[in-house]
Amino acid sequence: MDKDKKTKSKILITLLILITVCCIAITVWAVFFRNNTETVLSPDRAPQKTEENAEKIENDNTEKMKAEEGGGAVSITYSNEVTIDLNNKTASLLFANPPKSTQDMVIQIVINDTEIVQSDLLKPGNQVTELDLLDNAEKQLEKGGYDGKFRVLFYDPDSGQKATVNTEIPISITVE
Repeated sequence: MDKDKKTKSKILITLLILITVCCIAITVWAVFFRNNTETVLSPDRAPQKTEENAEKIENDNTEKMKAEEGGGAVSITYSNEVTIDLNNKTASLLFANPPKSTQDMVIQIVINDTEIVQSDLLKPGNQVTELDLLDNAEKQLEKGGYDGKFRVLFYDPDSGQKATVNTEIPISITVE
């Protein structure tokens, strides 16, 4: 019977060692080898930084839209065609927040639920024609055509609070 206990102990120890080795192997794989695509979260408060690629919209002297207390009114101008240059890591687009809007905006370009571009704050009266890709976004793309979307996040210019309503606009993306 003493020999039977030693055999059971050896089997149990061998099994525990095997489980430990498997756990270490899975941990090493998860940390070093698994494809970790970073998810970019949308901020609840407006970014403090204004978009450096923003340009003033010239010759638009329209008055601000009327909005109810605690609400907002927006007007947007955009092109539904975007071109991504993998070498320069930039996206060429047209997206404007006309002066008549009452809300600040952040623009994201999304392909298959993966954000590849996010602007800083775009104030009314400004537009962008080029934005930088997010870090390592170029590694997720190959040359060709994609269906994507602009995700437009609106923020109160006084409080910086994110609006309840946001917009998604279908776009056609060409990667070169």
